[in-house]
Amino acid sequence: MIDLIATEVMRRAVQTVPASMPLPELERAFVEERVSGFPVLEGDQVVGVVSRSDIVRQMDLERQTAQRTSDFYRDDTGFHEVPLETITQRADRIGERMEQLTVRDVMHRQLFAVSPEQTLRVIAETMVDNHIHRVLVTREGKLLGVISTTDFVRLYAHGRLKPA
Repeated sequence: MIDLIATEVMRRAVQTVPASMPLPELERAFVEERVSGFPVLEGDQVVGVVSRSDIVRQMDLERQTAQRTSDFYRDDTGFHEVPLETITQRADRIGERMEQLTVRDVMHRQLFAVSPEQTLRVIAETMVDNHIHRVLVTREGKLLGVISTTDFVRLYAHGRLKPA
């Protein structure tokens, strides 16, 4: 492998999202930007990463919760339980809950970030070892760029990487 470093291949124009963004807006951003993940910022500091799979994971958690819970109400005679019995009732509960969540609720806080001088070999090893599809290139918590698995494929396709 050619000893390229992060700054030589990272994408500098990186779309980000704020931690406070509601999930419905995040879903629209995934479609509009045609990406599968975003770095999450609070101010100019990277605080997490969010991907489409995080939304799917949260929806599954919400589905499981909806299947185990019921609605309760109180009237003059006391408390009453109305079990969520139909798929539509559970879907409504999941939809209501997902509308209330923000990026902060589903993002990964563990960051896989590298320095601008890191070699591609180490970056590739980090991605493989941690089963991730992108690493952030940062300096002092500030986002400089991103390197994804697609970038490795592009480098190989353009002849900038050779098999070991």
